Amino acid sequence: MPRPGRAWKVVAVVGGGLVVMAAAGALAFGPVVRARIAKEAERRHLEIEVGRIRPGVFAVRLEDVRLRPTGVAGVAVQLDEVRVELSPSLAPREVQSRGGRLEVEGEPHEVLKRLDEYRHRTTAAGASPPSGAARVPISAEGLAVSWKTPSGATFTGEGLRVARSEDGLRFGAASLAARQEHLALEMKGLEIDVEPSGGPRRVFATTLDISLAPVATSNRASPPPRAPSADPTPPPLPPVTARKPGKPGKVQAVKAAVDPRAGGTDEASSPGEPLLPLPDLSGVRGRIAVVAAEVERRVPEGLRVDVGGLSVHLDAAGEPLAFGPGPFSLERRGGAVHVVFTSGAKDAPAKGGAAPGTPLSIDLDLPLGAGDVVARLAGGPVSLAVLGVKEGMRGLTDVGRGTVSGKGKLALAADGSAVTFDGEVAVRGVSWNQPRLAPEPMKDLSFQSAARGVLESTGKVRIDEAQLDMGALHLRAHGTVEETPDHFALSLGVDVAPAGCQALLESAPRGLMPIVQEMHMSGTFGASAQVAFDTRTIDKMLLDYRIDDRCRMVEGPREIARERFAKSFTYRTYHPDGTLGETTTGPGTTSWTDLDAISPFMVAAVLTTEDGAFYKHHGFNHAAIRGSVLANLKARKFVRGASTITMQLAKNLFLSRSKVLSRKLEEVVLTDYLEQAFQKDEMMELYLNVVEFGPDVYGITHAAAHYFGRKPEELNVAECFFLATLLPSPVRFGKLRDKGQVSEGWLKHLRTLMEIAAKNGKISRAELAEALEQNVTFVRPGDPRPEPRKAAATKRRDPIEDDAGWAPLD
Repeated sequence: MPRPGRAWKVVAVVGGGLVVMAAAGALAFGPVVRARIAKEAERRHLEIEVGRIRPGVFAVRLEDVRLRPTGVAGVAVQLDEVRVELSPSLAPREVQSRGGRLEVEGEPHEVLKRLDEYRHRTTAAGASPPSGAARVPISAEGLAVSWKTPSGATFTGEGLRVARSEDGLRFGAASLAARQEHLALEMKGLEIDVEPSGGPRRVFATTLDISLAPVATSNRASPPPRAPSADPTPPPLPPVTARKPGKPGKVQAVKAAVDPRAGGTDEASSPGEPLLPLPDLSGVRGRIAVVAAEVERRVPEGLRVDVGGLSVHLDAAGEPLAFGPGPFSLERRGGAVHVVFTSGAKDAPAKGGAAPGTPLSIDLDLPLGAGDVVARLAGGPVSLAVLGVKEGMRGLTDVGRGTVSGKGKLALAADGSAVTFDGEVAVRGVSWNQPRLAPEPMKDLSFQSAARGVLESTGKVRIDEAQLDMGALHLRAHGTVEETPDHFALSLGVDVAPAGCQALLESAPRGLMPIVQEMHMSGTFGASAQVAFDTRTIDKMLLDYRIDDRCRMVEGPREIARERFAKSFTYRTYHPDGTLGETTTGPGTTSWTDLDAISPFMVAAVLTTEDGAFYKHHGFNHAAIRGSVLANLKARKFVRGASTITMQLAKNLFLSRSKVLSRKLEEVVLTDYLEQAFQKDEMMELYLNVVEFGPDVYGITHAAAHYFGRKPEELNVAECFFLATLLPSPVRFGKLRDKGQVSEGWLKHLRTLMEIAAKNGKISRAELAEALEQNVTFVRPGDPRPEPRKAAATKRRDPIEDDAGWAPLD
């Protein structure tokens, strides 16, 4: 891409042509002037054509002058007017050119190579100006430049000017612009001082704007769709759960241990995409060394580059990112290049009604030889508007109020072996609309974060200390992360300082948790955790955490109040196409069935497939959490969650299906609330009456009629276990009804689940034997209702007596 800093080499051709005019200026007669110009042009290896010569009083004016350096293809200069001022002795006193155009074609490296060869050729031929002419001031202004390359790069400029004196060459331009594919540079107010030897001495620009658009990627053909199988794959089987006595408590202390019955091996799945992509430090240091060598070759000692306002605009994955304008400087001194960028002067005019604040600066020391590459950040607070952030950019709004400040240091070792980092960043009053995090814009987001540690080239990160402070939330962490082509290892400790529950809730930015932000809580919350694992011995994972949750809701919005569910209520549901709907249920409605009127085998089934510890835990199944983490690490992707029945109930009653961070946070708070406000049987009753069992099939009353033409109390073991297997994917699995009855493969899956339920004490051996003989046949639209069955006579025992949460049946 043509570089503005190299343009003076091309424009120097203009200066060479003007020297010829100066040499010819002493003669005032047209034919003689033309002959003198031709002689001087030949000596300097230039092709010159002059359209008109106009003599004046102690001056000669040349119009429509065209010149080309001999043997240099692709470089042509056209000057509108050249005026040669003469002394009384008719010696040239000054040469001035106004207007014209410089046209260049060819790749930059080829053109510059030809110009260097041309310069050496003219020097070797002794084409140096006469002693007097060398001191004659020569200038050109009002030039336009156009540079085109076969690769599509363009370089244009307006208002170019060049002036030569005994001190060297001065080059300037009102504006310059360069474009190549996705990269664009625009510079205004450029000034370059060039040494008499030809090297640049100082570069200054009023503004420099750099824009980087996304690189176009090839459209890969989508793989052909897979033909649908005769039957979808059933959901995974649950483990056989050990039954141990114990009493639950609000203070949970959990230490994970390997359950040999859970299956699995010490081996993780084959490595795929890195879990934590880390930069190749040796490669980064190597690329920096290449840049440093180029800088050392092309940037002379003492050169200083100043830009009054540098702006950078990037397009990252389709989202704009920008910073600036702000002062920028680059200076070579000694064996290093020093670069500084500042957010703006302290007294700079405000943008968008924001005060400029304190400048935020980034400076970089780039060694030209051996040595550490060091970057520093310091300053602030400064508003996002002053930094160049536009309203709406990457979801940021009200940028005049949001501020950022920071300080820190990052050093890349000379051999590329490690990067040390130590810094902190504070953000205040930021408003952010990010649908992936929250459904509503987050207001007044304020936090401070800090980190200190080392990133090694071996793929290991050591976090000596990390912290996040957001209002009453104070989180601290330390540990190590290591990833190589054959393994991933983590050892991390996290502490959440005890704080008031209400203060923690108020610390969240407005809009992050819209449903629970109106809650009022009492009590305190604190936590600590330690996790350690290595994918080479994954089953030895340590997951040890302590949660001290003493939060109690003292007041909340009506839509989550217990009283709302004591009678008819309406909740959000979804149609198969994803559009929203509403379903009304509740005590006293035809779509509601009391828990005592639901087949106890239905409770047995969902406890087997969904949440075996439901009657034991307080909303969160810690064993399931560990199993989920273990399974996901083995697969190196998300394959299993740890959602309990309480968590599913919170989602069904209060939350949307959007998979965003705010929903998970609200789910945690609402799960805790449900465990406080309802008894376990009340939650089970609510769950079975609102959960989705198929396309537009919500609640056990509708499900029993839809699939079997029966009432919930009539369902047998096989039918209940079938309905439970629909819950992971009700719309997809619900289409099994169209086949009339379940396939042998699915029935085999149901029988395996029944055997697990019996081993877990969920159903009796006699009930298992009877269930294994049962088939699952569906009622189709228009079919008569089958003969009614007697309600299942089995009664449930007090389930809390069973540690695993199972409800054994007599």
